[in-house]
Formats: sequence, C-alpha cells, structure tokens
Amino acid sequence: MLNQYNPNFYKHLEDDSAMIQAAVDAAKENGEAVTIPRLNERTGECLWSISRAIELHTGSVIYLDNCYIRQADGVFQNIFKNSNNEKPEGYTREGRQHDITIIGFGNATLDGGEHNGMFETNYRDFGFDNCYMNSMFNFINCERIKIRDINITRQRFWSMVFHYSSHIEISGIHYYAPYHWRNQDGIDFRSGCSNILVENISGVTGDDIVAMTNLRNIYAERLADCHYDDSIHNVIIRNIHAVTRNSFVRILNHGGRKIYNVLIDGLMFDCESAPRDMRPGQFVEAGTYEPLHPEIHKFSQDYGVRIGTCAYNGEEDHGPEGINRGRHTMAQYGDTYNITVRNVTCRGLVGVCISCTAKDVIVENVRMYGGGITGVYVAQGKMKNLQLRDIVCTGNPDPENDFNDDRRWECELEGNNDKDFAALSTPQRCAVYFKDSDAENVVIRDVHIGENMTSVVGGYGHVRGTITDVIKDDESIPTNAAVGDVVVTEK
Repeated sequence: MLNQYNPNFYKHLEDDSAMIQAAVDAAKENGEAVTIPRLNERTGECLWSISRAIELHTGSVIYLDNCYIRQADGVFQNIFKNSNNEKPEGYTREGRQHDITIIGFGNATLDGGEHNGMFETNYRDFGFDNCYMNSMFNFINCERIKIRDINITRQRFWSMVFHYSSHIEISGIHYYAPYHWRNQDGIDFRSGCSNILVENISGVTGDDIVAMTNLRNIYAERLADCHYDDSIHNVIIRNIHAVTRNSFVRILNHGGRKIYNVLIDGLMFDCESAPRDMRPGQFVEAGTYEPLHPEIHKFSQDYGVRIGTCAYNGEEDHGPEGINRGRHTMAQYGDTYNITVRNVTCRGLVGVCISCTAKDVIVENVRMYGGGITGVYVAQGKMKNLQLRDIVCTGNPDPENDFNDDRRWECELEGNNDKDFAALSTPQRCAVYFKDSDAENVVIRDVHIGENMTSVVGGYGHVRGTITDVIKDDESIPTNAAVGDVVVTEK
C-alpha cells in the first residue's frame, strides 16, 4: 500500500536518497515502519541508488522488501547511519540513540557498486579524517541495534562498523565480496562496543568476516565527556559458514584497551561458496556464482580465529613496557582475557592463532582438514592459562599436492608484510606450535594427528604445560619436537 512510509510516496523528490529519507522522517513522528519496495516508481527500475546516507532515528524500523540498494558511483557516503552520527549531540549521553532495526525480506541486497578510490591508507588525500563513510552501515553512540537477513555484495570497506555502541544483534547476512580491494571486512566492532550477538553469517568476504579492533579511535576524544567504557566485551559469535583469505574472527587490541568475555562457536570453511576469481582486477558481477573456484587448490585461509597480533604499523621495539609498533603500544598481559573458541573446521594455515598476549583462553574442537596445517599457533608474547583440547590435524594424505606448502600465489595476491603471517610461510605441521612464546599453565589434551604431521607440539620459547590423551596415526612422530625452554610434560 502506498503511504507516507513508502519512499514511492515521495517520487516527486530529486533522487532516491531524498525519497527514502522523507519516508524515514515521516515514520519518526509516530513510530511506524518504513518499507522500501522492489520497484522504484520515480525511475521505473528495481534499483535504489544512494547518493547521501539515510539517517535513521531512535525507533526507526526499516523493512527491505526484496529491494536492491546500491551506493552511487563516486560518492563518499554510507547507506545507513544513525541520525546523530558526526553531529555535536551525537557525542553526548543525551544524544545516544537506540532501538534501530533493519530487516530484509526475500532477496534484499545492498551493493557497494564501483569503488570510489578511497582506502584506509589514503582517506586524507580526499579531505577526510577517517574512511568509515565508505561502510554500508555506520553507527556511533547507539544501543539496541538489529540487522537481519540481508545479502551484501562488493562492499567498499567494512560492510558494517560500530563505535561505542551496545546490545547489537546481527544475523542472517550473506556476503559476496570477492577480493577486489583491501579491507572488505564483513562486520567490525570498534572501541566501546559490548553485549553483541552475531550469528548465521555466510558467503565470501575479501578480508576478516567479523573483527573486534579496539585501537586508538578518533571517537574516543569526541566522546570523552560521556565517560564510556572503551573496552569490547560480552560478545557471542556463532555459526559462520563462509570463505575468506583472512580470518573468520579477528580480535585486536592495543594501547591499554581491553577485549574480554568473548565466545566464538561454530566456524566452518565453505569452499563451495568461493567466487569465480579472487585476483585483483578480476571483477565479478554481483550475483555471479560458480560451484567451485577454478583455482581452489591454490586458495586457503590464513587463520580460523586470530587473537592478537605481534605486527601492526611501524617497526618493532621491545621495551620494558612491552612491544611497541609505531604509534601503537601493543596489548599488555591482562588486556585480552576470557576468550572461548569452540568448533572450528578449517583448511587454512592455522585453526586458532594467539599472539602478543592472552589470559584464560579455552580452545576446543579444532579440526583441520585438506591442506590444513597447524591446529593452534601460539606466537610471540605473554600468555597464561591456555586450555587447548580436542584438536584434530590429520593432514593432507598427499603432501606433494598440498596447496599450503607453496604460499607464493597468495603472498603475491596480498603483498602481505605481517610478521605473524610471514612466519607461517614455511608450514609447521603440528597440532600446537609455539613461536618464541612466553606461556604458563598450558594444558593440551585429546589430540589426534595424522601420519604426515611432524610432531604433536613444535616450536620454541619459554613454555610450561602438560599434554595428555594423544592419538598418532604414526607412532614414530614425536610428541614434543619443540626446541629451547619448552617443557610440555606428558601425563
């Protein structure tokens, strides 16, 4: 039914953004929902072109009724953002917005369209102090946000980004973002985000599918008078069946900002969803799928879950206050804690990677298959109280054809200078591998390794722990082949 809550009611306005915004503003007056239909009556096409971000108010409810929405070429605008975003009232407690809902029906699709040329590395050249306007969704200082059942293709940057927001529910998102440019993340939570549920995510992204990145943030100073907690905490992420060259889930915090109380459960690498071609410059039209990537034998994932990093911006400097890299002070012991990772099925380099620092971490039921190499990789940094259990690394039965044994294709594709990543260019076929780690109270149990593995435990560093209940397909494989001060006692 055509009424003031349908954008077609405003087809006399100058463009699609004005039509949708008029319907959203009208609905604000009495709490009605806005429905964006398939047909745009102003143009006669089944397309809505967004040239200015749609500003959502407290209480806004948007139904995407089988519609196709595309970011207009050449603009630097979100598709949806909260209406106080980047306004003075948006940096106050009184201006905190809430109860914003966006739900898709049918094949509701958001398309990033042609890229505008702005990246995380050059946004200042375009006169901006950040590049968040290249995301499809951008919310600052909000709570009670729900986003459900939407197809997202070709995002220009992270598809969704949240700052200092809480009680967020995201589910039923399907991505089709073959690698065209950097930073095609799925969902990113920045400083001050908490009480989060992300579930039922599928498809392919060009970067991390879900990321929690608590770093120096331009909004920390602007929201300083609100005295918000800047940590990321109380997060549940579950049921991701997808493809990415990077990580299903990434946890990254520096500069004293904390990430804690995180549950990650049910991640599976889904080869059949791989796009046609993931090399730069080979653009894939939206909605174009093939059953298998033609070079899938060369394609793999770096990490299932990545906790922390020992490489980020600048050069390493090991000082008495910890590891510093450029303008970032790396996370210190106690900044990242209470992390639980369960049920990871992965064919990439590493099932779960832990770097820099972590405390009170449980990793259980990690299953590497195909060319999957290392179940749990513990990199440089201070760790304590790691429980690593139910790890299956049976390896590729034909190691000569193992695509992970030659990473040159993917390294060329990425141009990756990440030292965590580079350390893995030579595969380490272990259930658990330590790379110059300082780790105490490490408990490893219920491990199954295949005949092509080099050891159950490998690496080097200062490690104290125990290992129990090991099954080896080849009994000649050593339990602990680590060198240096790595004491993992069999019990």
